[in-house]
Amino acid sequence: MGLDTNTEVQQIRKVQNEQGEQVSPATENQQQRIAEASENYGGLSQIEYTTDSTTAEPLPSIDVPHGVTVLVEYREANSGNAYVGDENTQKAALTGVGDGRGFEVTDTSLIHVRTPTAGDGVIVTFEVDP
Repeated sequence: MGLDTNTEVQQIRKVQNEQGEQVSPATENQQQRIAEASENYGGLSQIEYTTDSTTAEPLPSIDVPHGVTVLVEYREANSGNAYVGDENTQKAALTGVGDGRGFEVTDTSLIHVRTPTAGDGVIVTFEVDP
C-alpha cells in the first residue's frame, strides 16, 4: 500500500552520504563546481607523441580544463608496448590498438611515456574549450 503525501521543503539541514552518515548538504559553490565538472566542453584536442629515446619522457605541456580526463592510447604504428605513468614509474602497459589509460591531471606534462624503441609513442586526446 502506497502513501501519498504533499509537502513543501523549505530547508534541507542534513543529507545521508554513502556511509549512511548524516552530513551537511553541498553549498551553492560546491554544486556549481560539480555542475561545471560534469559539463561537456565544445572542442577536442588530440596529439600524436613519439619518443626520442627509450627513457621516460613527459608529454608536451598542454593545460587540461578542470574536470577533464586525458586519454592516452597505444599508437597503431608502434613496434612494441608503450608504458605510461608519472615521472618516477611508468608501469601501465599499452600493448595494442584500442588500449588506453585515463589520467585526471591539470597539465599533460605530468604524464610520462616510456617505449623500448625510440620513435614509438602514444595518442593523447581530451576535451577543451573551442
